[in-house]
Amino acid sequence: MITLEARAVDLIHGAVETYGDRFAIVTGFQLEGMVLVDIAARIGKAVRVLSLDTGRLPHETFTIAQLIKSRYGIEVEFIAPAVEEVDAMVERYGVDLFYSSVAHRMLCCQVRKVRPLEKRLQSLAAYAVGLRRGQTEARGDIGHMTEEPDGRLKLAPLADWTREMVVDYSVRHHVPQHPLYARGYASIGCGPCTRAVQPGEAERAGRWWWEDGAQKECGLHFSPDGRAERQVDVLLREILADVHA
Repeated sequence: MITLEARAVDLIHGAVETYGDRFAIVTGFQLEGMVLVDIAARIGKAVRVLSLDTGRLPHETFTIAQLIKSRYGIEVEFIAPAVEEVDAMVERYGVDLFYSSVAHRMLCCQVRKVRPLEKRLQSLAAYAVGLRRGQTEARGDIGHMTEEPDGRLKLAPLADWTREMVVDYSVRHHVPQHPLYARGYASIGCGPCTRAVQPGEAERAGRWWWEDGAQKECGLHFSPDGRAERQVDVLLREILADVHA
């Protein structure tokens, strides 16, 4: 019987063999993403690693990127948002707009994360992410392989792994860890939007902790339903209108 670890290795190996440099691992250097990087590096083939530089990252995130380069010989490709879109957003709503409402937080994520990543992904045939079903209720039905509307494959090799399995793999293979884990973080994103978690809190409780009852997703992997989504569509149209005015 194939193990979950072997299945993850097979998925990544198959993607590297099939797509070459049109395949990449997309990660914010959390435990799961680092496991994917380690698995890919052990295959012995060159693999691309992409990450978002939102302009609001903690400096520790760049530290782990340097560790990837020194440990695996992989130069992380950082993806930056469009300067003119960020400027238009900040001009309208301020640099810390995410504290004012869920819709404004989602707008910030759209401009700094979703839109630049979507643009870069257009050059890929497949990519892998570190999503697990156990991370949140919203991720409970994640599949190992999903074909996106334009035909690109999105792989989640660790979909059915538990957090304990991720930790175990990391320990066994001495996988470099993001420095913020040592300070009590369980999920890591932009500096202003992430905090350490308290004992008994869910993994993503430290993300956008000031929001009450909101879905803890930024839009990279899910498009949250409801009023906030409709609001962010309007806000984004206004920002893009300012850019092209």
